Amino acid sequence: MLIQIPYKKFILLIFFLSISRLINAQGNILIQKDGPGLCPGGSIGLSTIDPSLVSYKWEIFRNIAQGWSAVNSSSASSATLTHNEAAKYRLLAVDNTNAQRISNEIDVPQLTAPPVPIITPSRAVTQICQGDSIILNTVTQVGYFYYWIIDGVQLSIPQTSKIVAKKAATYELIVVDNSINSNACSAKSVPYKIDYASVVAVKIDSIPPFCSINAAPVNLIATPIGGKFKGNGITDAINGTFNPSVAGLGKHPITYSVADAGACPERTETRVVTVATPLATITTNTGRTEFCVGDIATLSAPAGMKKYEWLLGGNPVGSNSKLDVSVGGNFQVKVTDGEPCSNNSPIVKIEFFSPSNVKIDPIASGCGLEFPAVALKASPSGGAFMIDGNIATTFDYKKLGFGKHTVTYNINGVLPCLQGSDTQIVEIQDFPKPNLGPDIFLGKGSGVTLKGLIDPLMNYSWLPIAGLDDPTYPNPFANPSQTTEYTLTVKTTLGCEGIAKVNIVVYQPIYIPTAFSPNADNMNDYWELSGMEAYPNAEVQVFNRWGNMIFYSKGTYNLAPFDGNDKNKLLPEGMYVYKINPFPDRPDFQYKGTFMLLR
Repeated sequence: MLIQIPYKKFILLIFFLSISRLINAQGNILIQKDGPGLCPGGSIGLSTIDPSLVSYKWEIFRNIAQGWSAVNSSSASSATLTHNEAAKYRLLAVDNTNAQRISNEIDVPQLTAPPVPIITPSRAVTQICQGDSIILNTVTQVGYFYYWIIDGVQLSIPQTSKIVAKKAATYELIVVDNSINSNACSAKSVPYKIDYASVVAVKIDSIPPFCSINAAPVNLIATPIGGKFKGNGITDAINGTFNPSVAGLGKHPITYSVADAGACPERTETRVVTVATPLATITTNTGRTEFCVGDIATLSAPAGMKKYEWLLGGNPVGSNSKLDVSVGGNFQVKVTDGEPCSNNSPIVKIEFFSPSNVKIDPIASGCGLEFPAVALKASPSGGAFMIDGNIATTFDYKKLGFGKHTVTYNINGVLPCLQGSDTQIVEIQDFPKPNLGPDIFLGKGSGVTLKGLIDPLMNYSWLPIAGLDDPTYPNPFANPSQTTEYTLTVKTTLGCEGIAKVNIVVYQPIYIPTAFSPNADNMNDYWELSGMEAYPNAEVQVFNRWGNMIFYSKGTYNLAPFDGNDKNKLLPEGMYVYKINPFPDRPDFQYKGTFMLLR
């Protein structure tokens, strides 16, 4: 039986529907056919869509002798008719007004089928080896579609007249006329059956998994004998020796090939050999093994295992893939996969730490720079030191110099409880260097303020205390009754000490007249110096306006005072300059000035 292609009918039906709305102007029924003619062994559809009809009678005209006769078909009393004869057709009907109606006549001609295709193989064989193929072909004709059928299943879209047959099956070819007046008539080829060539039945016996990469090698068993083994881990191709340590972890395809006595070169069977040492490791939720007290550590084993056994110090503590712990210890997990193969993980030590008490070992503050360098130490270890913002490992007094130095220690552990810092201020003070200046000459009964201030924050102590208003004050007021040497001791906050001395020379003041008149009237005839008796070695010098010394006396002034003469010659009136040294050995203390000589 020839096959009609459905899509062709669909196209003709659309055409019919587009014109079937037309009604015969004289009131006759309009019928249509769904194709140009009748393909050999096929059928054709006739129909009307007049909505006023209520009963139907289809008639056929085969020849003049028979005339019109009723169509013998189950669908002859409906609006559509499917029939398989090439002839003329018409429809007798009654409408809803009970009026008799008659349709136009439709001629259904007999169409010609395409030439039956002949399948020709590229090699004159009906058997192929598995994995082999041959080309099936037929003579290509213009205006035809080609559809291949493989084991009764027609390919859905048209192909070329050639196909590559890659498996054993029954192949058929349908040729469909694609011309517009053909009604898609088709012809089917004679089936062409392809079988697989008989081959040797090759088999490799089942192989249990290797649960250790270090397991002993095994000889694989296969039939028939005489073949060769190949694959990762095969160290002897004839005996089929499989060495798991050579293969490594994983699933390894192993093939066994035996030559075929026929046209096919060989037959191969594959078996997968598993080296399944399960991965047994422990990871944590943080990636670390250190935790702070109060934290929860989640330990995880590889997922997908069939069984888990957690151990803490050798004692069972869990049977899931994850384990939450809050205490430290040595943890291990044993995993079993689906092979089943087991393996133990390495022991992982989990530790929990209390908050760190960060403390720098004390570094002594001190006086001066003559201290040995100190290695910086702190607890807990592992942190870093900085001195005045610079990275350091030692505290070097000489290099750092005087002042206050900030020593900081920071420890940046991976855990918050292992983080912290400590700071220490180390002060290096210089020894005070008080300077009280030269000796102070102080007239008897007078006073003077001593200048010992260096820093108001230091401690001051004066000795002796006699003649001082406050011996703890840096600048006390001194009015000693006699020549006194005072010692000042200055101490810093660290006790760094400095000492200085000053001598206050208490002297008897000398009264020096600013004028005298040596005119022999027994009044002011001498330049009298009151108080000279206290200085038995005093020097007195008098100079004229040109700087020439005109008088000199040492230790005898009270006996022979200046009388206004120079070598028994009267000196003229005028201004004269004097120098009086009460202590000839202390030229830093003297009286200087001028007086008038009057006549």
